[in-house]
Amino acid sequence: MGRGPDWQAVHGRTVRAARRAQGAVAVLEAAATSLTEAVPCEFWAGVLLDPVTLLNVGGCYHHGVGAEWMPRLLDIEYREGDANLMPAVARQAQPVGTLSGALDGRLERSVRYQDVYRPLGLADEMRLLLRDAGRVWGALVLARSEDRPAFSAAETEFAARLSAPLGRALRDALAERPAAPGPGARSLVVLDSAYEVVTRSATAGAWCAELAETSARGTGLPAAAYGVAASALSSPTGGSRVCVPTRSGGWAAIEGWRLDTGERPQVALSLGPASPPDRIAALMETYALSPRECQVLTEVVGGAPTSEIATRLRLSPFTVQDHLKAVFAKTGVRSRRELVAQVFFPHYLPELPLPGAEAGQVAGR
Repeated sequence: MGRGPDWQAVHGRTVRAARRAQGAVAVLEAAATSLTEAVPCEFWAGVLLDPVTLLNVGGCYHHGVGAEWMPRLLDIEYREGDANLMPAVARQAQPVGTLSGALDGRLERSVRYQDVYRPLGLADEMRLLLRDAGRVWGALVLARSEDRPAFSAAETEFAARLSAPLGRALRDALAERPAAPGPGARSLVVLDSAYEVVTRSATAGAWCAELAETSARGTGLPAAAYGVAASALSSPTGGSRVCVPTRSGGWAAIEGWRLDTGERPQVALSLGPASPPDRIAALMETYALSPRECQVLTEVVGGAPTSEIATRLRLSPFTVQDHLKAVFAKTGVRSRRELVAQVFFPHYLPELPLPGAEAGQVAGR
């Protein structure tokens, strides 16, 4: 019997590869490539997740199942339910789950196994959530062929140890995204209930190509757009919205609405540049700032002194300083000037609502 993997060495290689990668999708690609050398599988995907809704907002899918399976997977993931889905794994203490573990080895009880994995000759699935700062930023999904044994306890325990360092690498990559222009005006795509395109506006193709992901084998829209469509179709309010990273380094927003058109509803998707509130919310989540820290930070960007911030927010000056120290620690800067110059000038300052000051007056500009 051969020796098993050197888990410590694999851990180090995987974390180093993720930290060296440039961009969120590259982090997922590097981490999965290294991890699967020790935890083999036939198919894998790296998924970027919205930390609030756990909706798919991009990733790398060209090592996963083909795009022709996407509609069925979407319905199972967002509309029907199954074992070992993202929200269920996120509620666990351990940030990793397997299909065989969730079903005590009885894979036939899984709709996903019956309808997708078994026809492809696949069996067990592992989902590793990438967590940092109390949030889930992405996931690695591995699927094994029926010729291999189920994922072992040693493999799942090892994967769980990678959750935090890979989550930090992914969050850091997302935090380093300055504002960047997109392909132009917002676009519209209308899908039927089977996720086939009914109509699209002229700029839709350019916006779809701009989303930060490598697509599944085959043709179709980006996975992030499909995810919003599936969520909108299943939502009680008939709507869904997420902020997603783009290839050019900025952010886009995808919003979906269910259209009640008779027996088979359709969904309209709007794709375009993220609004200032979208981008602010995305960055605040990425830096794991509390609501009060967000308020203090916005005041600082507007040039307000500590005494003025304290009065406006009804806090003591000492409390303001404590919040500001926390903001410095979370954003990796040491002073107000660094905070504005290194974080918010490249990210959001041109469109931030600045209290008490014009943009050109901040930090002496």
